[in-house]
Amino acid sequence: MNPFRLFFIVFVLSCHTKGNHPFFLNPSEMGDTPEFFFEYGSIGTPIETDKPNEFTHYQNGILCVFSIPIQLYNQELGAKFRICWKTDEKSAVRIQNGFTHLESKETEYLPFLEKGKDWNLSLSELGKWKGTHDPFPPILEWKNQIWSSGIVTYQTFAIPHPRFVQTKEFECEVIFRSYVLDVSENKTPILVFQFPCPNPDSILKTILSQNQTWFLQCETESPVVSELFRHSESSYQRFMEWQNPNDFVLCPSAKSIVREKEGEITNFQSEEFLKRSRLILPHGILLFSDDPRFQGIPIPKTFVSELGTREGFQFGNSFYDDLPFSFHQGENFFSIQTDSTSCRDQLNIWKTEQTFCGNPGLPNMLEKIPAKEQINGCTPTQIKLTEFYPGNHKETNFPLPAFFEFQNQGDDCDVSSLNWILDGAIYPFSAKEEILKQEDIILFTRERWLGWNFLERVKPFSIPKVSFQIPNFVIQNRKSKESIPYEPNANRFHLLRKGNQNIISIYTDGLEIPHPKSNSDENLQVFGFQLSPGKHQKTEIHWIGSKLLEFAKNPYPFFDFGFLELEEGIGAFQTEDQKEYFYWKPRALKLLSFAYGPSVCNGENLYHLPAGFFSDQFNSLTYKDQVTSAFVESRWSEDSLNEKSFGETRSLHPETSPIDFSSSVFPSPHCPGLWRSPGSEKHRSLELRKLTPEESYHSNLILDSFLEVQYGNLRQIFHVPIHFLSHLSFQLNLSSVILEHSEEQIYSYFSHPMLIEPIGFLEKKGPVQIEAIYPNPNVPQNEWIYICNRSMNPEDISQYFIEDETSSDQIVPYQTRFPGTNPKAKNGYGFVTNDTILWQGTCAWIVDPDGSDWYVPIFHSESDRLFTVISTQTIGNGISSGESIQLRKRVNGETILISSFGHKESASPFRKYVNSGEYLWLKKNSDGTKSKDFEIYREEN
Repeated sequence: MNPFRLFFIVFVLSCHTKGNHPFFLNPSEMGDTPEFFFEYGSIGTPIETDKPNEFTHYQNGILCVFSIPIQLYNQELGAKFRICWKTDEKSAVRIQNGFTHLESKETEYLPFLEKGKDWNLSLSELGKWKGTHDPFPPILEWKNQIWSSGIVTYQTFAIPHPRFVQTKEFECEVIFRSYVLDVSENKTPILVFQFPCPNPDSILKTILSQNQTWFLQCETESPVVSELFRHSESSYQRFMEWQNPNDFVLCPSAKSIVREKEGEITNFQSEEFLKRSRLILPHGILLFSDDPRFQGIPIPKTFVSELGTREGFQFGNSFYDDLPFSFHQGENFFSIQTDSTSCRDQLNIWKTEQTFCGNPGLPNMLEKIPAKEQINGCTPTQIKLTEFYPGNHKETNFPLPAFFEFQNQGDDCDVSSLNWILDGAIYPFSAKEEILKQEDIILFTRERWLGWNFLERVKPFSIPKVSFQIPNFVIQNRKSKESIPYEPNANRFHLLRKGNQNIISIYTDGLEIPHPKSNSDENLQVFGFQLSPGKHQKTEIHWIGSKLLEFAKNPYPFFDFGFLELEEGIGAFQTEDQKEYFYWKPRALKLLSFAYGPSVCNGENLYHLPAGFFSDQFNSLTYKDQVTSAFVESRWSEDSLNEKSFGETRSLHPETSPIDFSSSVFPSPHCPGLWRSPGSEKHRSLELRKLTPEESYHSNLILDSFLEVQYGNLRQIFHVPIHFLSHLSFQLNLSSVILEHSEEQIYSYFSHPMLIEPIGFLEKKGPVQIEAIYPNPNVPQNEWIYICNRSMNPEDISQYFIEDETSSDQIVPYQTRFPGTNPKAKNGYGFVTNDTILWQGTCAWIVDPDGSDWYVPIFHSESDRLFTVISTQTIGNGISSGESIQLRKRVNGETILISSFGHKESASPFRKYVNSGEYLWLKKNSDGTKSKDFEIYREEN
């Protein structure tokens, strides 16, 4: 700021021949001929009045008519005037009443004419007045801040000032315009005040002097955007407001305003813009509009036709990024304001039948003088969310609008003091005073609830068709910007949508829950909806238990919960990632289905789950048990899913330990190739588990006479009965079984119509077990089989044979086949090569006779035996990946099974494939009867 800034100089001039008069006039010094007082560069002493919004003031026998409403006149630093004369009270009242005609839209039948000495005041329309005056150019005119001589005045407030016209040498007119926007410009009511002309030279000289002073003081900074509006259905049409936010005068150097939209640049400049924007008074306004009624700086409609969308504006070194905004919200219109106050309290001179919150041409923080005993504005802390409903969309038979329900939990207050901010979009509560009494309700709805007779305001917010949470929002005080955020628990989800309809709202009273039926609207309950728009009642929460009955992770994922039939209330479950899900369980339903949405395979009558629910994190469900009320967890692994779903074709049914899961045996009526029963009676497969060392067997179903049990292997088989320990557990009755060889590996075999596939168990192991296989090494001849003696006695391996799927070879010590050799493994590891005895707890490597420098893993020991085969029919001919291997022993002329990889003689043989360079190693504490019992490792270089 310039260091020699001066205080603003007061110029109070009278242009009447009697000379200057003070602001407070002495009746003895005033005559009955009006005198014109022009002020420029001074606030002056404020006029005290109980009618601050009027243009007239009568006191001590003197009537003054002001160029703008008195409240604004008291604060205007720029050009303003008043016309004063001596008159009686009756005449003053008639004139004051005459100014009220400016608020009317109809002037045809409202004749008004008041006369006095050398003056008259008449009511007309702007179009008529222009029709009689335009053919005759005036001697001098002051319009839109600019004198016809070219001199420009500046004002704090960008509102229409009366038009000053010198029609004759000694006759002038001042045209007071209406601030009503509901009429066209030509139909705008005006009051024409004819009176003797002042001396214009003194006025113009004062303006030039004050302008020069301001230009010496000003700073070359730029104004900032303060208000925007655009809507063709509103009387306010379109305008853009820039304000000097400082306490000093600005003289912007910019000669244009730049608009950027999607990379396209548009410039606005005009001669009037350059004149009227050269100087901006402290906190002064520049108003741009394509509507001449505002008397702002004219701007093309195209330049302001997309306000409230994503675009940018630049005025010198001032930048403004416009964001999406809904100017029309229900029956109300709102402007964008960078500063704001309560819509009720904000001063706006413009009149319309529409409800509008904004004040073009005036500072946004400028407030009316409050009425006596005015109720306070609401604070963000006293307005509480009580219900949220995402709406039932138009394609349904019941297109119920979405809504947010708020309750005043404090004293009576005016809600127009608040903004509601959702997804960054601002939605003021009300454009006018709206008193919300204590505990009263107000709804923000997408569309009106016609005929429901509750306080609602339509807001064009956007809500997804399927919602699971109350969206984050903020309630903000428009003036102080105090904000209270509503941030629901990100891990709390509400299942509101069943089938294709959102049937339940979220009720909140300190705790969010699906809306209980007990306090739902009865009219909506008839159609299956549980919500209570416009009404909030305390409720007692009844939590219910459940039981997970069935689920499938792929394809068409779903799960079913079962319940006690007559119970109703709120159910819940939790996933492994600590996310909680809440739903309503109706009375008389025993099953509820949950899925992503309706499908041919899962049906329609189910609760929707959020996208991604059945991701890799879906490994458990925790819920309240329907019988014990304790929280239980159903957990599964990918292995169990893969095993029991049979290639994702069958859904799973949780079972009690030790069985854990069964599979569906119910073929889907709508999806061939799938077995599942969402929402209907369950059909579970028979599952059997063997417990050791108890040697007992457990079933998930009560067994019947269709169960058949066999005991043995391919060499010999026995049919055996069972002995029940309980209705779901039993033992095998082996009293009739006579085994010839105690070392032989034995299996059990079970068959039943409810078994999806035969099942059996490894009942007895041989003394030596296959524990690792390297079927496909990087060097083809270097395959091996790793065996260990897990018995309590030594074993003579010379009686053992190794067998693949096509042939059998006898096992011999390596030196028997290659005398005098002492081979080493890769990296120099050694073996015992000349011993046929495999002592208890020791292991051996059976290698290809054509191999050398074998890779051996970390479990190698220097005491390990090295064996090979007599011929090259089995391991000597190469082991195929996935091939089954049997270890057999010759006893008393018979060959018996000792160990097996792949267990091809069991009820459930398997194959496990590896890539080149990979080997298989039996997991600790596993019996090797399943593919998953073997871990795959890769040869290390």
